[in-house]
Formats: sequence, C-alpha cells, structure tokens
Amino acid sequence: MKVRNRYLLSMTIAWGLSLAVAIGFHLFALAPQMARVTALENELTDARAFHKQAIEAARKDYQARLGEAADKVHDQVSDFVLRLEAAPDLAFEIAELANRTGTESFAMKPREKQGVEAIANCDRIGAKRIDVSFTSRFHSFAALLNAVERHRPILFVETFAIHRPQVEASEPRASMELAVLVEKPHDS
Repeated sequence: MKVRNRYLLSMTIAWGLSLAVAIGFHLFALAPQMARVTALENELTDARAFHKQAIEAARKDYQARLGEAADKVHDQVSDFVLRLEAAPDLAFEIAELANRTGTESFAMKPREKQGVEAIANCDRIGAKRIDVSFTSRFHSFAALLNAVERHRPILFVETFAIHRPQVEASEPRASMELAVLVEKPHDS
C-alpha cells in the first residue's frame, strides 16, 4: 500500500507542478499574445472596412449619389441659413412682409451694430438679431407673425410683446425680436 500511496503522491505533485507551469505560461506568455492578436484582428477589420469604402467611393455612381446628397444637404441648410450676400436684402423682405400684412408705423433696427453675433461651437454660422416694432390690430399682428415664421430662410421670433394703447381709439403697439442664422464671412 505504501508503494501505491507514494506513486499517487508523486503523480499528484508532477501533475500539480505541470498544471502550475501551464497556468503560469498561459498568464504570462499566451494571454498578452492573445490580446495582441485580438487588437490586430480589430485593426484588420477596420482596414478592410476602410478599403471597402475607398473602393466604393471610387465608383462613379457612388460619387453621383454623394453629390446629390451634398446638394440636398445644401438645400436644407439654405432653408435655415441666410447667405452672406443676401443679408442686406433681409430688411427689405421683412418690410415687404409688414406692408403685405397691413401693419402701420413699422420700424426696424439691428440689435447689434457690429454685424454677425457668434454662436457657440459654430465656425461658419452666426446670428443676426433684429428689433421690429409696429402698430396693428390683432389680425394684422397674427398675419405678420405667420408670414415671418414661414419666411425662407427661417426667421426665428425670439420674443414678442403687445402693448395696450393709452388712448382707446388707437391701435395696440407690438414689438418683436427676430433672429436669423447668417453665414460668417470666410475670412473670420
């Protein structure tokens, strides 16, 4: 029995040491290599995807689709942003809207004299704010408000106020603060 116990003890020690060496080898040699293999596989997958996109981009029909998508985005942006060369005409357009809706004593002035106000995180777009005041009945006020909000490029009505007249026979005085997104000059 002693021989058998001694044999089992030596086999257990041999297997235990072999298992410890195998675990140590795995932890210190194979695991870092496996992590590196995984990282390389991810890089290879990214490179293949980039290569596929590059091949796709070289095709003429794909370039045409990208051109159409860029034109569509440009059209969408032009609904919201006033082109720099059209900025001087904006005052005339707003005055025309006021004339068509029947407002009286229409006055307009820019809020900031220096031009385009900076917008956070926007390099190419700024804001221009305009104060508008006029007298009108509610129907004309609502018509002007509707016309301003439907204007292209979009005019944002930041605030408005209607002041009751001091004299009963006169019409209410209204004021609005309008904002419009404007292209910044390319040199800024």
